[in-house]
Formats: sequence, C-alpha cells, structure tokens
Amino acid sequence: MLLDPAATAPSPPPRGLASFMDRPGAALWRAGVLARPPLPTLSTGWPALDEQLPGGGWPASGLTELLAAPASGELALLVPWLRKLGQRQEAARETVWISPPGWPCLSALQALGLDGSRLLCLAPQTAIDAAWAAEQAVRAGSCAAVLWWSERPVTRPTLRRLHLAAQAGLTPLLSLQAPAARSLSSPAPLRLACQPLPGHALAVDVFKRRGPPMARPLQLALPWPASVRPASPLTGSPHDAVDRPLPAPAAAASSARFAHRA
Repeated sequence: MLLDPAATAPSPPPRGLASFMDRPGAALWRAGVLARPPLPTLSTGWPALDEQLPGGGWPASGLTELLAAPASGELALLVPWLRKLGQRQEAARETVWISPPGWPCLSALQALGLDGSRLLCLAPQTAIDAAWAAEQAVRAGSCAAVLWWSERPVTRPTLRRLHLAAQAGLTPLLSLQAPAARSLSSPAPLRLACQPLPGHALAVDVFKRRGPPMARPLQLALPWPASVRPASPLTGSPHDAVDRPLPAPAAAASSARFAHRA
C-alpha cells in the first residue's frame, strides 16, 4: 500500500501555539531549535560556542556539567566567562572553587585577567563534604559562581539536589567530572565534554542541550599568556594559593561551620 507523502507529513502547530512556543521563556520548545531559557545567560566568550548554547551562553543559575580530564584545558575554556563575572555590578561576590585538581596559582590567574582576591578555594576531605559545600555555596545566593571538580562521577540524586539548590540561589554551578560520567544520566539541562587537541586546542562537544544534536564537536584554539608558560593556573604552590572560608551566606549554615567542614 502506497501512502501519499503529503498525508503523512506532520502538520504545523496551530498559529496560537506557534506564537506561544516562540515566546521567550516559554515552557514549550521545538526539539529542532535551541530553546530560550527563562533566565538570562552570560556569554562564554567564545562566539562559536555561544551559538551552540540555548540563550547564547552559560546559564545564570542551575547546574551545568563539563566533562574533561583534570587540568586538560577546561579552566582556559572558562576564563572568558569568569572574567565577565568579575566585571559585573555584583563583582564583589566571590567565585568558589571546590576540590580543584591543583593549587590555584595567583600569578597565572592574574595573567589571565582574573582577580585572585575574589576567589575562595575549598578542599573538603571527602566527596560527601564536597557535595555539602557545593550545596551550601549555591543555596546561599552570595557567590558569583561555584566550580566543583569531582574525581568520581556524582550520583543523580546528588546532582538533582544541587541543581535545585543552584536554581533557588540564582547561582551557576559547574560540575567538572571525568569523561566517564558521560554514559550516566543527569538532571543537568546542559552537558558538555571536552578533549585536548594538539597545539593547545580543545574539542568541545555539547552532547546534551535543549535543542538538536550537534553535527560535530567544536575545535577551539585556547589562548595562553606567554608570561605564565609553562605554569598552569592549577599548579602553583600552596603559598601562592587562596584558601579562605566562605563569607556569611544569605540564608545557610554559618561560615565558621563551612570552614570547619572544609
């Protein structure tokens, strides 16, 4: 039996529904186009990457996953965004790093245009403490952003709790995990995988987003200031690092407790 192609083609949505779906922040979106997030985003600093992200940048709140081997270029990818965070009106807010793979080198951060005086670095002894610290930091609503490196994949219930806390605190949370976490399900609406390439470049694959799949990973050439070669922003000595307790949060555990748990 032959079917008429015109009869099997999907019919366009009603005019009223189409206008509703195209409205910024609408709860419905077409899978063939990038969604428009209800909250504003901030440019990644990479125009090619902005074009692949809903809203044209990193989400202003909630959980985002970045899967990469430790110190493989993921921080260089985030530097333009971190620099933009420091230039906003609320620049007095600290950026929190939890369990980074190395001590932050202040001279390297300065060479990259980052203000090390607004950086809080926490080194919890266990993964449970690290998750607790991340939740308190994002829920407080007093941090510009929270970056959490995790050697092992984080469980879905933990990620969901952190995503809801980051949404409630209007704080962006980046969970930096190993590439093996890609095969696991996650509540994060945005997930990216990075792989270093020769010549200080990075392949970036946005494998989960509210939109169509990417045709191929992006290849980004990462800038590297000559003044910090061959040092990395994450290989400084403990004497050149920032390691301070969190400031008093807006509505969370006290900073003294936070410092004790770290």
